[in-house]
Amino acid sequence: MQNLSKEKLCYYYFSYPDKVLFLDIETEGLSKERNDITVIGIYHQGAYRPFIKGLNLHRAFEFLSGIPIWVTFNGENFDIPFIKAKFPELSTPHLHIDLFQLTGAIGLRGGLKKIEKALGIIRKTEGMNGYDAVKLWRRWEEFGDKSALRTLIFYNREDVVNLKRIMEHVGRLILKEAKNSFLSRMKQESKEGL
Repeated sequence: MQNLSKEKLCYYYFSYPDKVLFLDIETEGLSKERNDITVIGIYHQGAYRPFIKGLNLHRAFEFLSGIPIWVTFNGENFDIPFIKAKFPELSTPHLHIDLFQLTGAIGLRGGLKKIEKALGIIRKTEGMNGYDAVKLWRRWEEFGDKSALRTLIFYNREDVVNLKRIMEHVGRLILKEAKNSFLSRMKQESKEGL
């Protein structure tokens, strides 16, 4: 997390909302060497944009290049390595907020779907997972099943839009705790006459 405290990450997030994008990818499998990205989903300033292999995936490069703060879930280990393999000339973002690490720092453990449930976020694609996304892509690629592609895009959209909901919740909680901690220290120091 660029060696920034969780409080600073949240501060930057809330201070520069127009410079933040939420990012989630779908892939053909788990190996960046053997499997390709099928969908890059980006949520920026209230709009979802899917970039799809064979249609417009190459256009994601330009979009990613222009936004300095990326928010992902486990992107440090999955999304960003895949994106760097696909677009080696793409610079990493100035600031990357990995919600897997940020939620873990406040005691929320597990994958994206588990954390969504813990925060009361309900999905229309309840029960779907990354392997289902792989199968949907195969149905689109092999049979031209437009319904499978629509479902895959909707699944990705829920993933990426929910990243914003998680970031908002966790970010406010972290900043509230930081404020309370600061006020407590000031109160203690004033009692001690410092």
